[in-house]
Amino acid sequence: MSAQEKYVSILELANQNGTTYELTEGDNGTLVVTGTAPSAEAKQALWDEYERLDPEFKGGDLILNIQTAEAAAAGGGMHTHTVESGDSLSKIAKGYGIQWKAIWDHNRDILKDPDKIYPGQELKIPM
Repeated sequence: MSAQEKYVSILELANQNGTTYELTEGDNGTLVVTGTAPSAEAKQALWDEYERLDPEFKGGDLILNIQTAEAAAAGGGMHTHTVESGDSLSKIAKGYGIQWKAIWDHNRDILKDPDKIYPGQELKIPM
């Protein structure tokens, strides 16, 4: 089963809730969904469906890069966070009110393992 077939319910939900998106293929056949949700609730619904399909976000076959229309209008909606001792992606994500997987997806260029982050690393935080 392809990643697009596996995650078809996310794409259907995006179509239903007014999220505009583009599909591309990443490394090793990863499905990359980049788009704009009309609201934070619509964005969260997509993340909730992703979590339902892949509860630990360990499949590694989807990058969900969704921002809200408000963040897009404000210039991209990206912050940075400098990792401190004791940080984890989950802890950082909780502080920003997002899923850890969103941080992982936006930082795959510098992170090779979501469980290995180091003090001083500068992470991109999507909003």
